[in-house]
Amino acid sequence: MEPRFTRGEYWLLETVVENEWDIPVLIDSDLELHLNKKGHGLTREALVETLHRLLSSGLIYAETRFMFSEEVLDFISTAEQIELALDESKAWNGVPENERKITYYGLTQEGGAQWEAFAAPDWQRYIIAGFGFLDDTEDIIWEMICADKDWLEKYFESQRYYEPETIVLESVARDYIAPWQATYWKQLDGAHRIRFRDPDESKQETSPPSFPDMGYFNRLWCAWR
Repeated sequence: MEPRFTRGEYWLLETVVENEWDIPVLIDSDLELHLNKKGHGLTREALVETLHRLLSSGLIYAETRFMFSEEVLDFISTAEQIELALDESKAWNGVPENERKITYYGLTQEGGAQWEAFAAPDWQRYIIAGFGFLDDTEDIIWEMICADKDWLEKYFESQRYYEPETIVLESVARDYIAPWQATYWKQLDGAHRIRFRDPDESKQETSPPSFPDMGYFNRLWCAWR
């Protein structure tokens, strides 16, 4: 049977399909600006109830860490803990960033499976575009990854067409990686990768190339976004 979600439940699940999200931002007045999409539309009380319901159902997890750290300080499971997590940013004033505690939430494997059953994503057409480091060095290189080789080439060609100045053609290299950790919860057997350098290396850390508009590619990757 296809899973049924309330609008708020689906919004919260869909928001963390690709990356975890910090819980305090869910009540930020600039939430829609942060996420570049319509907000969840929930009152604070309804937000706490919905997060708690998803936690209790095993569809999401929530854990507290220091900012910029992977070490888990605490696991969140109660409505009272969610209430406290929503207000974490109020305690950050004057605290160094690396000492700030923040609670993130993300999809469990079951949550991911139920989201997939509803949203019907085509993972073969899922694309990641961003920067990485070359051969365990500090040399920054830009890369695009997708399980479907032809789809990846279409994306790369759109980059070459719309922003040719962002690619050093002599640096373009293609390879295959297996397995591929597409998101923090989803692993695929493998994927094709295209890597290249930015012509202006002096600006790599502050001015990354603007990759092609993902709107077209996202619409064909997933039925419900």
